[in-house]
Amino acid sequence: MRKELAALSKETLIYGTSTVIGRFLNFLLVPFYVNVLHSTSEYGISSVLYTWIAFLNVIYPLGLEGAYFRYAARGESELKDNKHEGILFSGSFNLIVLVTAFLTLTLQLLAPMLAHPLFFDPKLDITPMLPMLIRIIRYSSVILLFDSLTALPFADLRLEHQAKRFASIKLTSIIITLILNFVLILGFHSGVEGIFIANLIASAVQFLLLLPTIIAKWQPVLNRASLTKMLPFGLTNVPAYLGAMMVQVIDRPIVQLYLGLGAVGIYQANYRMGFIMMVFVSLFEYAWRPFFMRQHKTDDVKARLLFARILTYFLLIAGVAFLLLSFFLPYILSTPIFGRQLLRNDYLSGMNIIPVILFAYIFQGMYTNFIAGIYIKERNKVLPLITGIGAIVNIIVNILLIPSLGIMGAALATLAAYAVMAYAIYLPAKKAYPVPYEWKRISLLACDIGVIFALERLLVLTDLVTGSIPILILRVTLSIIAITSLFILGFFSEQEILFLKNGLGRMRGAK
Repeated sequence: MRKELAALSKETLIYGTSTVIGRFLNFLLVPFYVNVLHSTSEYGISSVLYTWIAFLNVIYPLGLEGAYFRYAARGESELKDNKHEGILFSGSFNLIVLVTAFLTLTLQLLAPMLAHPLFFDPKLDITPMLPMLIRIIRYSSVILLFDSLTALPFADLRLEHQAKRFASIKLTSIIITLILNFVLILGFHSGVEGIFIANLIASAVQFLLLLPTIIAKWQPVLNRASLTKMLPFGLTNVPAYLGAMMVQVIDRPIVQLYLGLGAVGIYQANYRMGFIMMVFVSLFEYAWRPFFMRQHKTDDVKARLLFARILTYFLLIAGVAFLLLSFFLPYILSTPIFGRQLLRNDYLSGMNIIPVILFAYIFQGMYTNFIAGIYIKERNKVLPLITGIGAIVNIIVNILLIPSLGIMGAALATLAAYAVMAYAIYLPAKKAYPVPYEWKRISLLACDIGVIFALERLLVLTDLVTGSIPILILRVTLSIIAITSLFILGFFSEQEILFLKNGLGRMRGAK
């Protein structure tokens, strides 16, 4: 088990390093936007359009990325079949080219009709901005084209364990985006429009960097046999992906409808402050999907025990991260750095949603873990139902809570949706592919973190502890108690404690 965990850890570290750096660079754009763009409404425009880009990014590739993972995956001892993989890749890629070209042309033509309904604001007249809004819709259609053409090559890199190349291409694209944002917005004063021009150029460069991978696999064919197998699998996943995407971003249009573009900007800025937890869940997912297919094909009995332990460790890291970020992130966001705060004062009103978003990401990670059994047993037909339930829960809770709670209602809706989805996917996964999850340890962890967090909220919100320094001391003390309690209450096994001691000993020796 240790060998397989080491393999997953190595790939996770590579994906993680690039993802952390990439997300951090993207994260830098948030305080940049909120400090440079003139109003929260301008940032809201960007947030709203990226919401729709996220939806279309699901539709454009037809779910064929997931199908390629399923049918091109090999066990550790299986030999590589270049001809078979080339047929699977080429048929899927060529179909994506045809579909994306048609959809991009359609968006180019319809942009003037889409601008007003897409950016409707009950509190702001957007008519003077319509020419710019039409242009950014057209930029977005080309971004979608390039992003869709890179979906399959990126899947191939992950399947071939080319984590370093995957990471370097992603980072290059992100760095280009970052630089061009500064150049276009600060140098050319292009405002919101500069955000999308920078993204378009970076997406084009990313496609060019992946051309060697495409050329190595590509054949001028649409193999009917491979598409007959892959397309139904992929299309079955599209409603599930759409449902999952609705859970992630449908709150923005609902906030826009009730509260306007300015509120969307505040919500999006604070939502993005949970980027550390988002990064952790994302990097785990990148490595997890190809990993669980390989382990299942190599040794299924051993794989089930491995999957159980991985969930425990995932929740341990996520739980501690939730506590620390909830306690200390507000200090980082509101403290001036070089005369500027990470969030401008007109955005700080939304900081109370951050712990809710962090908690929601934990349930998203659990959903990702449970999905292994669904893919292994090819029960993916349940995914549209599960994500559809999550989307419906999200929409209903948003509509119920936003009028009275504002953007906190949207955050709670996201949490409710992810919690329901995690439970909903666990039930069929357990039936199809039983895994002996360590629920006793997980319950102990949840109680430990939950009690400490609730105690801090009780003491601070009821003013039993007041003043910035006493509150900081309280949070540091409670964090130490939470981590220490895990050892005292027996969360860790003797073997794990020994492993931690040996690790600390090696770190001291290295010094």
